Amino acid sequence: MHTRLLEELEEIFRVLSRKINSNLHKNTESGLTGSQALLLEILETQGPKRVSDLANELNITLPSVTGLSDRLIAGGYVERKRSEKDRRIVLLEITEKGRETLQKAQLIRKELMKKFYECLSAQDIEDLIRIYSKMLANIR
Repeated sequence: MHTRLLEELEEIFRVLSRKINSNLHKNTESGLTGSQALLLEILETQGPKRVSDLANELNITLPSVTGLSDRLIAGGYVERKRSEKDRRIVLLEITEKGRETLQKAQLIRKELMKKFYECLSAQDIEDLIRIYSKMLANIR
C-alpha cells in the first residue's frame, strides 16, 4: 500500500469523524451523546438487555456501559427491571421518555447527515457504500 495515501486518508477520516460527531453533539436538542443514543437504539429495537450483553454488542467495557446506563436512568430514559424468568437477572429497558427522545435524536441526526452528504452525487454515495462495505468485510 502507498503509505502517504493511507496517512492522508486516515487524517481526512479522523477530521471528518470529529466534525460529524461535533455537529451531531452540538445540534442534539435531546442532550443525548452518540453512545447514549446507540444504547437506546439497541434497547428500542431488541428489547430489554443485560449490561453484559450491551457491553458485548457495543464492544465497550462493563464499567463504560454501567456509566452510560446510570446517566440514562438518572435522566429517565432507561429503567432497571428484574427478569421475569430469573429474578437474579437485572435488565435495562427503554422508557417512553427514552423512546420519544430517541425519535427526536434520530430525526436530527438524519437531517444533519443529509447536509453532510448533499455535496455528493448519487454515484459518489454508491461508491462510498461499495468501498465502506468492502472495508467492513475486510475487518470482520
